[in-house]
Amino acid sequence: MKIAQAHLLVNDQDAAKAFYTEVLGLEVETDYAAGDFRWLSLRAPGPDGGASLVLGRAEGAGLACQQATRESGMPAFSLTLTGGTEEFERIRDRGATVVMEPTRQQYGGTDALIDDTVGNIICLHQD
Repeated sequence: MKIAQAHLLVNDQDAAKAFYTEVLGLEVETDYAAGDFRWLSLRAPGPDGGASLVLGRAEGAGLACQQATRESGMPAFSLTLTGGTEEFERIRDRGATVVMEPTRQQYGGTDALIDDTVGNIICLHQD
């Protein structure tokens, strides 16, 4: 078994698409719209890009959950950086707002937190 998709609620799908592709470097897998419905999924580049990240519109109870998660300071999800400190600096240079600088954690990894501009805090993890 493996995870195929993870769903992330965002305040604005167009702004999310721009952030996740231009700042984080993910690639659009699917961008399909039918009326008010839009299926927008992204993946990390390369043949083993991992699970798809589906960016869904935050509305109603979903919006309340997204806001509560953010207010608690909890990241919506974590990305593992494979390019070390240089990869984090490239993300910062592309315009990411850093919420927490890379910090060594008690468990041994290093985590940084960034604001995705569409309602979420994202953890950038390095082993």
